[in-house]
Parts: sequence; C-alpha cells; structure tokens
Amino acid sequence: MNVDERDEFGRPSLPLSWWRLLAVTAYWLAITVLWGAMTFTIIPRLVESAGVLGRSDHPLVGLAIGVITTGGVIIAILVQPTMGAISDHTRSRMGRRKPYIVAGTFMDLAFLTFAAWAFWNQTYWPFVVAVALLQFSSNFAQGPYQGYVPDLVPSRQVGAASGLLGAANILGNVVGPGIAIAFVALASATGNDALVLGTFVAVGIIELVTMAITVIWVPDQPAPTPSPLTLGQRARAAWGTDILAQRDFVWIMVSRLLVLTGLVTLQAFAYVYLQNVLGMSSDEAGPASFPLLLATAGAALIAAVPGAQISNRIGRKPVLFVAIGSGVVGGLLLAVTGSYQLVIVGAVFIGICSGVFLGVDWALMTDIIPKAESGRYMGISNIAVAGAGPLGTTVGGLLTFLLGGVLAMSADIAWRGVFVLLAIELVLGALALRKVTEPRRAGQAATEAEGAAGL
Repeated sequence: MNVDERDEFGRPSLPLSWWRLLAVTAYWLAITVLWGAMTFTIIPRLVESAGVLGRSDHPLVGLAIGVITTGGVIIAILVQPTMGAISDHTRSRMGRRKPYIVAGTFMDLAFLTFAAWAFWNQTYWPFVVAVALLQFSSNFAQGPYQGYVPDLVPSRQVGAASGLLGAANILGNVVGPGIAIAFVALASATGNDALVLGTFVAVGIIELVTMAITVIWVPDQPAPTPSPLTLGQRARAAWGTDILAQRDFVWIMVSRLLVLTGLVTLQAFAYVYLQNVLGMSSDEAGPASFPLLLATAGAALIAAVPGAQISNRIGRKPVLFVAIGSGVVGGLLLAVTGSYQLVIVGAVFIGICSGVFLGVDWALMTDIIPKAESGRYMGISNIAVAGAGPLGTTVGGLLTFLLGGVLAMSADIAWRGVFVLLAIELVLGALALRKVTEPRRAGQAATEAEGAAGL
C-alpha cells in the first residue's frame, strides 16, 4: 500500500480493508485494558486495603485515588506529544511509528511487574511510582501510535476508523476491569490471594498480542524526507507555540478535557459510590459494579460506530451535542436515584455519550489537525485524555473530601455530588465545543465519496 498518495485534504486516497482498519485500532485495546484494570479495580482496591486506609468510607478515599492516578500525569503529558513529534520525522526501516510501539510495550511489561509487587505488598507510594512509570512507557508508545489514523485512513473511512477506535476504547474499559474482577473473585473463592496478580499477567499478554498485530499487519513507512533537526530539537519542537494559532484545535482540546473529565467519573468511583449511596458492602459492590460497567460499555459499543458514521453525513458537532446531552441526563439520574436499577439506566445514558463522543471527537480532531505533523498534534490532543482520568478523580476526590470531611455532610450526599459535578463538566465541554469551526469540506468530501461508491 502506498500511503504517500494523498487527496486534496491531506489524507491517503487509497481505502483500507476492514481487516487493516481493525489492525490499526488493535493496540488501542491494549492501552485501555491496562488503564481500565488499574482505574476501575486495582487502584480502589489498593487504597481501601488494610495496608493503606483500611475502609471504603474513609474521607480520604477519593483523594487517595486521585493522587495515585495523578502521580504520572505530568510525565504522560510531556512524553506523548514529544514522542509523537519525534516519530513524525523518524526514518527507521520499521517505519516511523513502530519502533516506539515495540519499545514502549516492553517497558510496560517491566513496570507492570513493579506495580504487581507494590500491589501485593500493599505499599501506597511505591505503587504511585509504578503508575507514573507506566504512564511514561505507555505514552512513549501511544504518542507515535496515534499518528496512524491521519497517516493511513482516507476521508471516506474516517468515521468507521474513529468509531472502531472508540469501540476499542470502550471494550478495553470492560475487559480490563473484567479481568481484574475475575481474578479478585477467584482469589476470594479459593483463599489464594496471589491469584489477584494474574490481572497483571493477563494485561501484559494482551499488550504483547496487540503489539504483534500492529507490527505485522499495519503498514508503516519512514518519514518522507530527512529532518534537519537533531533529536533534541525535534523533541522541543513538539511544544512550539505555533499550536496556539490553531484556534479550533485549542477549543476542541478544552472541550475534550472537560467532557472526558466528566465521563471518567463513573469508571473511577462506581465501586465506592455503590457502597456509600446504595449501602452495599465491599463484597457486594465489586460484583455489582461489573453489570454497571457492562451497561455503560454495551451502550457505548452499540453507539460508537453508528455515531461516527452519522457524523460523516450530518457533521461532527451536531452528533457530539446530542451525545453530551445524553451524558448530562445520565449523570443527574445517578445523582438523585436510590435504586440500583435506575443507576443502570443512568449508566446506559452515560455509555451512549461515551461511545459517540470517543468516536466522533476523534474524527473531528483528525479533520482539523495538519496532516504532516499528525503525531505531534494527536499527541498534544491526547493530553486531554491523559489528564482527564487524574483530573476527574482528583477533583471528585476533593469534592467528596470537602462535602464529607470539611462540611461533615453524609457520605451519601458527598458521592451524589460527584455526579452533579459530572453533568456540569459535560455542559462546560459543550460550551467549549461551540467555539470550534468544523471543516465543512472534509465532511462534504466524505459524504460525496460514500455516495459515489454506492452508485
């Protein structure tokens, strides 16, 4: 495949097979499995363990979860755009993206081993360090990897590719926690606590398999021309202030950060929410949180690809506004209900928002960015993704500490307040999105190409 044949919008002109589209999105599954397992199950379980805080209703639980996920966020924010920019100009025989994906994966395996040791020994601060190192290695690979959609996907397939990336993100957020919950349940049933460490082994295997798919089946080429810049100059160029002149890019970054900060709330706090709002025990909340996650992910998976495809025809922003509205409804429902069944319904609304947003926002971002620097811009854009988890858990943790610890309100009110905050963050994200001018011609080109293909 010659990826240098490009259309007037800077995208490749040759279509990819469905198998190639799936291969392009495979490694995203590994990334979300890793952080899904960590965020939804492993980190909360460590924080409430006897070696750390000792109970789930401690006022510092939310803040401790926020700190442990925030530990590596600065590293992630610095590493991902820098590596994306470096990869834009790499002239390796493997291509410009693959060397970093391979190296990042093997670093992940080493740091996963360290995280497993810290988790087993219930040591809080070493685990914070392990998460920070995992942020470094994961983003070392992820920055270059994100350049693949602008590199390889033609205009008429952007909706499908972006929807598949959204679906992989959602699926990873089911598979990751599902693996962790399964190993925790197996350890409880057998009395063998060492089985919990199987989570780290399973995550490592998934990373190796998806990395192999990427290396073997995804086409890649060296940068078309040698760069006159040194490695250090290329790294510094990632942070050039010229990006601030890209007004639409800046506003979509703000919108993405706000929306994803809200959406991470359910994943990060469902386990503790069920205990403090619905009165479940620790043993009940674990199994009950998984159907909640399945409802969210199922709705998101169903909505992701159709939402992205519809955005090809009617525009990205209208679809995004509808999705955000769905998330606001879901957040407010969780804030007021006392019924587990209605919590599931709220999770479905949040899932629709998540699935559509992840696919369509990605498509809008790839429409806007300069294609010659796709690694740099997609790396910068993912600062919002890297920052949303730690920001969401930290802000949510501070809110529960303020309401429950400082103002001495009940834990029930404190954790309901977190989901009011979710709705507010989504509304602010929609207001920021209004500032983005959607490149109309890119959407028109995709529609015209699809119409011509159907003749």
